[in-house]
Amino acid sequence: MWFRNLIPYRLRDQVAYDPETADQRLAALAFTPCGALEPSRSGFVPPLGPGAPLVHAAAGSLLFCLQEETKLLPAAVIREAMDERIGAVEAAEHRKVRKRERDRIRDEVVTDLMPRAFSRHKRTWGYLDTEAGYLVVDAGSEKQAEHFVEQLREAWGDLTLSPPETEMGPGTIMTRWLAQQQLPGDLELGEEAVLEDPNAEGCEVRVKRQDLTSEEMRAHIDAGKRVRRLAVTYSERLSAVIDTDLSLRRLKFHDVIREQAGDRDPESQAEQLDADFSLMTLELRTLIPRLMEWFGGEKAPS
Repeated sequence: MWFRNLIPYRLRDQVAYDPETADQRLAALAFTPCGALEPSRSGFVPPLGPGAPLVHAAAGSLLFCLQEETKLLPAAVIREAMDERIGAVEAAEHRKVRKRERDRIRDEVVTDLMPRAFSRHKRTWGYLDTEAGYLVVDAGSEKQAEHFVEQLREAWGDLTLSPPETEMGPGTIMTRWLAQQQLPGDLELGEEAVLEDPNAEGCEVRVKRQDLTSEEMRAHIDAGKRVRRLAVTYSERLSAVIDTDLSLRRLKFHDVIREQAGDRDPESQAEQLDADFSLMTLELRTLIPRLMEWFGGEKAPS
């Protein structure tokens, strides 16, 4: 239960640390499998497994798990079935099938195939830190995170949140770090970065496993490129790639943190998840405010 990505949202209103009420709210959007003709469906499942509550509470945070089911109907399969039906019509009636009829046949094919389609399941995890006032989502893309937020809002009813903003632009500050090779005392440069030319859309440089203090990197900065993503290590406790949108990618908790969960000697998978979640949320409760401080502090809501 260690997040690999981190997309934060600032809660604009206080949320009570009340797992029972939260569980009741999520019950309205509990996951149920797709119906025979449904292409997709999503809903919340118990983080600790079947039979457990829809909300797991620990260390002042409320953990949720959104499950999505998507029916898989490959385009090639649909096309093959369509061609077969269209061919049969044209052969029997000696005429060409026009677009409107082709569209109708396609709809019929999809309807016939849907009940037999395989399903793909994907889970997205997130938690509300009621003490720090953040929603944190483990998502590899903004689209995935926004879907989680939409579902949580629908279930919650009165959840007001938005992406945080900082006083200074993260891209400007990270470019300065790289140009001056001076970072905050609790940060060290990693070996990965994405730089882009603000005057040329799509012009970017991606580097991995490279010395970011090299002359080559300095030349990119001198040529006017600006940092969009930068790999760093925080206090020798975790590493991540910071994005200008304040998300963290490839988040990795170091052994100094993970070993603390092992020290608790959990007896079940649920106990292990609880231990991991408690340690992770406490660590991120320190990191996220510090992330905002690196870029001049978080802006007050307007």
